[in-house]
Amino acid sequence: MKVLFDFRKYDGVIGGVEQGVIQITKYMGSHGHKVTVLCKKNRLEDVTAIYKETANIDILPLNVDTHAMSSKNRKLDSTTIQDIAAERNIDIIHFFYNWSFPKKNKRPSVLTVHDVIPFTFREAMGLYRNLVLYKPGIRKACALNDMIATVSEFSKRDIAEKVHVNEDKIQVIPNGLRTPNPEESSLEDELRHRYNLDRFIINVGGIHERKNIVRLVQTFALVVKQGFKGKLLITGNVSGHTYQMKMKQKIDSVIEELRLGERIVFTGFVSERELDSLFRMAEILIYPSLYEGFGIPILEAMKMGLPVITSNTTAMPEVAGEAALLVDPLNIDDMAKEMLRLMDNIELQNDLKEKGLQRAAAYTWERTSKMYLDLYEGIISSQGRS
Repeated sequence: MKVLFDFRKYDGVIGGVEQGVIQITKYMGSHGHKVTVLCKKNRLEDVTAIYKETANIDILPLNVDTHAMSSKNRKLDSTTIQDIAAERNIDIIHFFYNWSFPKKNKRPSVLTVHDVIPFTFREAMGLYRNLVLYKPGIRKACALNDMIATVSEFSKRDIAEKVHVNEDKIQVIPNGLRTPNPEESSLEDELRHRYNLDRFIINVGGIHERKNIVRLVQTFALVVKQGFKGKLLITGNVSGHTYQMKMKQKIDSVIEELRLGERIVFTGFVSERELDSLFRMAEILIYPSLYEGFGIPILEAMKMGLPVITSNTTAMPEVAGEAALLVDPLNIDDMAKEMLRLMDNIELQNDLKEKGLQRAAAYTWERTSKMYLDLYEGIISSQGRS
C-alpha cells in the first residue's frame, strides 16, 4: 500500500495529535507499506530525525508556515497534494488534523476530526473565526473527504449531530497511549522541592472554561474543610491570550475568596517526564471537565497506577469505563464527596488502580494503527484500487 500522511500540524512540539501521526507512520513503514509524509519546510530537519530509523518513509516539505484554515492550505489540499498523490500513485491520503479541503481529489482521503469542541465551547476562538471560518470550514472539510475518523463514540455522535455528517461516514478509532517515562527518584525530589509538595491531588489540562477549574477550586475548598492537609496541583500552560488571562483572574479571585492561596499550585507547562513523576507522586487525578472528545490524561494516569475521578459526561465515561469514579462536574458536593470517599478507602484505591492498569493497557498505538490500516484497505477496496 502507498499512503500519504499530512504532518503539517507538527511545529516542534509532540503532543497527542503529533504522537498519533508518528506512531501510525512508523507502524505502516515498519510493516512494508510505502509512506510519504508531508511537513512544513522549516520542520524538515526535525521530521527527518523523527523517522531516521524507520524504513519506507519519504518526507516531502511544503512551503507553508501554518496548518490553520487558509486559502493557501486549501490550495495545497486541492492541487499540490493531489498532484503529489497522483505522481506517486498513492492509494490513500490521510489528513490527520480536523480539517482539509481536497476539492479536486485525485485519490480517496481520510480526515481525522478529534472533536468539535468549538461548536459547544468557543473559549479563546473569536466570534468571527468561530462562525465564519471554523464551523462552515469543518462542515466543508467533512463533506469533501471520503471518510471521517474520530476518537470516541461520543465524538462520532457529536460530529454527526453538529456538523451534519451521516454516521455511516464516521469511523471510531481510539487514541493510543505513549510509553511512560521510567521512574526517576531525583526528579521526584526536585518536583517536591519546586512546588513544596507533600500530599497532593493533581488536575491536568489547563484553565479553559470547559476544564471546569472554578468548580474544582470550590470542590477542593470543601475537601480542605473536611480535614485534607495537602495541595491541589493544576498543570497546563496559561498563555498570554486575553481569554486565558481573564479565566486565570476569575480563578484567582475564587482562590482568594476561599483563602486557598497556599494550597493550590499552578505549575504551568510540565514535560512528559515531569507529568509521569507527578502522577506517581499524587493521590488522585481529579478530571472534572465539562467536555472531552476523548480524555487522554484519564488513561495516562491509570497507566501510572493513579486512581481517577472524572466526569460522567461526553467521552469521559466511555474512556474510563469502570476503572474510575464518575461525578457530576456541575455538582461540587458530589465531587467533594467522591474525593473524600476515595482518599479514605484504601481498598477502593487499590481496586481502581488495578482496573485502571487493565483499562489503559488496551489503548495501544499498535491497536490504533491496525484499525487505521483496516480502514484504508476498506476504502481502497471499495474504490476499486485493490
